[in-house]
Amino acid sequence: MADFQFELLRYTRKKVRGYSGTVGPFGEVTIESEWRKGSIKTAHRQQEVRLLGEQMPEVVYRTIGPGRPMLRNARLLIEGELARLTFNSKAFRNKARALRIDCGERSYEYVVTRLAKGATLSRPGIEISFTRGKNAQGKWGCQGTVSGEADALDLALAIVFEDVDTMELTTTGHATEAIHRFLNPRSNEPIA
Repeated sequence: MADFQFELLRYTRKKVRGYSGTVGPFGEVTIESEWRKGSIKTAHRQQEVRLLGEQMPEVVYRTIGPGRPMLRNARLLIEGELARLTFNSKAFRNKARALRIDCGERSYEYVVTRLAKGATLSRPGIEISFTRGKNAQGKWGCQGTVSGEADALDLALAIVFEDVDTMELTTTGHATEAIHRFLNPRSNEPIA
């Protein structure tokens, strides 16, 4: 599918929150973020971000700990297969801290362009950019722009990360993390 734009709007229901909207020719898509009961190995609950859509692959992002889903202690499953997630936690610029996602034969780069306001997922020949904020009607959500021949997997990955805390991929996030480590040296777990 060639270039197009779409919008996902934020919603909250009881224990579930997320985004939903129509993604061009791929139809209705919903991201659900829900708390799951913790495992025996951890005292924390698990948070699961799941992508739902008839024309989308099954994508599940799981993380352990309080707050929004983060990059730390995370697992990304695509159609039941584990994808590899890496980023340079010591870099200073957002582009150098980009998240690398390897799944099968594909390799993606996810770059946060502005703190909590936008991000871009890309691989050769495609780019999916998001900006977050209120739309013209005053509803909170995110607007997506697709460039290139993106398929359902490309869109699914970009959309799932809209409900993940990616502050660690920013320069500001790096500085905040350094201060937090200094003030609370034992509270942080190693970053992958």
